[in-house]
Amino acid sequence: MEGEFLRVIMVTPCYYPVKGGTETVVRNLAIKLNEMGTHTDVMTFNMDRKWNPKWKGKIETTDGFKVFKIPGFNWFPIAHSDRITMGINLIPGRFANRLKEYDIIHFHEDLSFPLFSYFSKKPKIFHLHGLNVDFSKRYFLNRFILKRVADLYICLSKLMEKDLAQLGIPEKKIRCLPNGVDVKIFRPLREKKDNLILFVGRISFIKGLHVLLKSLRYLEKSIHLVIIGPLGWNVKYFDETLKLIDDENKKGIHKITYLGAQDQTDIIKWYQRASIFVLPSFTEGLGVVNLEALSCETPVVATNVGGIPEVIRDGETGILVPPNNTVKLAEAIQYLLDNEDVRKKFGKEGRRFILENFSHEAIVERLYQIYEELIQQ
Repeated sequence: MEGEFLRVIMVTPCYYPVKGGTETVVRNLAIKLNEMGTHTDVMTFNMDRKWNPKWKGKIETTDGFKVFKIPGFNWFPIAHSDRITMGINLIPGRFANRLKEYDIIHFHEDLSFPLFSYFSKKPKIFHLHGLNVDFSKRYFLNRFILKRVADLYICLSKLMEKDLAQLGIPEKKIRCLPNGVDVKIFRPLREKKDNLILFVGRISFIKGLHVLLKSLRYLEKSIHLVIIGPLGWNVKYFDETLKLIDDENKKGIHKITYLGAQDQTDIIKWYQRASIFVLPSFTEGLGVVNLEALSCETPVVATNVGGIPEVIRDGETGILVPPNNTVKLAEAIQYLLDNEDVRKKFGKEGRRFILENFSHEAIVERLYQIYEELIQQ
């Protein structure tokens, strides 16, 4: 890939030390693009917790590229309801001059930076990591802004591609590009530990962790559930989840360990060790954690929402269940607990599927082709 002449800035609302799926995707894309010759930096709000910005900016260098941390103002600090914010969660401080140094502005997830970059004449991409199509249909302002902030739109799944078209975004402006995974580091390494179940994700309602915790009462075998993930913006939900964990541990049937946010190296070790990975989301663009689990030969139990069925093939790489259904979720987990041969079969098929379709190298090559197409336009 010949990319020396291109300078790209990835613009995302949150970045490290905030940890989550989007932050991981942005970091990995920036690393790979730089490795393959496309100069890429990151711009984000300066905050150590989601939607908790600092009115002071700074510049860091990490992983070989710059991270511009822009000051932000929380214009509605009481709650971050989409019905109030319309997806514009923060007002950024001065940042427009930074954009002049780059050939392409690649926005991720939130509408705050895209809206306040409206008058920049640089080619723009808006990368959706999730989409609440019903919300956008219901609220004209959100839809109006979304349709005008970019020249091209990247979505994670064929389902999301259709949803964007329904919102009035021309099909010629939509490109489908799933998340990728570094198959060299996310790989099987050691024997799986029986009855070890893993959840990785932000501790927020839409990830459905409370559904998983409530489903444990229906399991016939004692299990060890390891939970990895940062606090979401809803502190009340986080506290309620901790209470569910404490109540379940007090029963003495199952063991539940909450490790908080972890470095990637430590997360990989848990993927490699777990016998089952569970993601009971209510909505999900694609679920990069599903890719990571499969790449480590760990079978997945997940909900059949969003783009998840495009990764988790029911009966081949894992089991799909309806969202918010504790009984069905428990049945799927129990089936895999009882059948080691099926777990191994799903894990090996999952690893093969990831190698063929979701390696970082393949995804970044496709992304660069999108960049070239945009520049030519």
